[in-house]
Amino acid sequence: MDKQLKTWQKLVELAEMEMDKAGKTLAMMQQKQNQDIEQLESLREYAQDYNKQGINPAQSLSQLNTYRLFADKLMQAIESQETVVTQSETMAEKAREAWLEKRARFKALEKLFIKMQSDYDGHLNKQEQKMLDELAAQQSVQSSQ
Repeated sequence: MDKQLKTWQKLVELAEMEMDKAGKTLAMMQQKQNQDIEQLESLREYAQDYNKQGINPAQSLSQLNTYRLFADKLMQAIESQETVVTQSETMAEKAREAWLEKRARFKALEKLFIKMQSDYDGHLNKQEQKMLDELAAQQSVQSSQ
């Protein structure tokens, strides 16, 4: 039984390691998501500031065209970053689900291991008590002779 407990203990340890690894992955994905959101917010703020500058009627046609082209490129960058944010949100959610799954597995194995260990300890205690009772009975028989 002791060998079986050691095997289960190893399984619990491995499940804990997997849970920790999934937790680290989750933390990295959440950090990336936050960075991507910050980048998107920065782009939006920059676009808002750029649009506040507006068009100066004294600008040449070439300057107006450059302004419009840059504004279009800025909008494309914002749309692209929105896609990146959506992807990073999806990846963070998948990492969260994986961590929750690994955590549930770890908790279940840990609970089972604790029960098995408790049962084994109870079995050992019964064996010990039986041996003590037998010794006491033998001593009682010897002292009555």
